[in-house]
Amino acid sequence: MFFGSGKGIDIIQINGNFGNIDQVEINGNNARGMNLKATVARGFTQGNGTLWSVDFNRVLLFPNRIKHVQYSLNTSESFPNHVLRNVFGNRVLVESNVAMPADVYVTIDQGLN
Repeated sequence: MFFGSGKGIDIIQINGNFGNIDQVEINGNNARGMNLKATVARGFTQGNGTLWSVDFNRVLLFPNRIKHVQYSLNTSESFPNHVLRNVFGNRVLVESNVAMPADVYVTIDQGLN
């Protein structure tokens, strides 16, 4: 376990921009008093509507870089049409054709092939 000062320091910091990121996985870190960073993350949101957004900026190491997305949409309504609409700025947007209450689970990674 890493220990920090509790002043919002990231557990991993990058120095400059990376043009190519390939076969990188940073996952499962454990820290106290520091902000965890990773290249693999899971998110969840719930709401009643046609759009669900999950923001991964707090946890992802590299800015604006999601290479793979898997999501599931769970609702008690009849089976709706739904689609992964957009991935931008480390945010994932899922949209459905009808308004409904739903839970959306998202798993992403930044550097695995």
